[in-house]
Amino acid sequence: MPPKPRIAIPTKTAPIVKVRAAPPPNARPATRTPPNPQASRTTAPPQPEPRKSWRQDSNLRFNARWTFNILMTGCALIWVRDHFVFLTPIQGASMAPTINPTVHETGKKDWLVIRPLVVKAAKPKSATEDRKPDPLEIQRGDVVTFWKSHKPEEAGIKRVIALEGDTVYPYRGYAHDAGMLARRRLVGFPDGLPDQDEDSILAGREEVGKVVVPYGHVWLEGDNARNSLDSRESGPISKSLIEGKAVLIWRGWTQFLKVGDERSERDKKLGSRVVEGKAVVPDVFLE
Repeated sequence: MPPKPRIAIPTKTAPIVKVRAAPPPNARPATRTPPNPQASRTTAPPQPEPRKSWRQDSNLRFNARWTFNILMTGCALIWVRDHFVFLTPIQGASMAPTINPTVHETGKKDWLVIRPLVVKAAKPKSATEDRKPDPLEIQRGDVVTFWKSHKPEEAGIKRVIALEGDTVYPYRGYAHDAGMLARRRLVGFPDGLPDQDEDSILAGREEVGKVVVPYGHVWLEGDNARNSLDSRESGPISKSLIEGKAVLIWRGWTQFLKVGDERSERDKKLGSRVVEGKAVVPDVFLE
């Protein structure tokens, strides 16, 4: 018996189902904004950050604090220097052996503690006989710093030998120079006063080698008489040129010496001879 043919069963393709994605819940349709003609033409400049106060800025506070401290310290130092004390180095050997005794051999220079000087008008001797000497006033033997009259930009240091009214007999220089004596006869001393008393019985005579220190002046000489340019060459020095009085010598971190007179008796004889006088205010100043 022959085989039976296969039965063909028709098959259908599955229908394609289109799935529509649901829109997100918060999505909104995009709306087109109309163009702004003014915004397209001009753009607003960015706003600058507000400036901080100097109290809020730590750098400004730091700089201001240090600037103030430096200024106040400088003012305080200037006040101390002008009214109390200051330190200065000494050049040369005109005050050896008291100051810079070995400057030529070793090159070591002394430093001086200077006290600013308060210049006061001298009083007549009769009014000061019983009065104690004022340490702030100029006295014989003091070591002082002064501004040089022939070099105003330089300062010198010498010892006070004579005060106003004293008579000085120097061995050389100013009092023995014929040209200087001639100028003294014409113009007098630096204060404008005549060199001699016209009412004196010796007014017609001239004593060579004698100088009477005028009012308001002092006579200064260096301890090293062989190497010192002082009043023996330039004459009396006005008190207004004196800057201060030396009180201490500093020769190291721990070595402070009181200013004295280290000259020997032989060296002292090289200086001028002084006869103490009386400080009298000239009548021309009392008019």
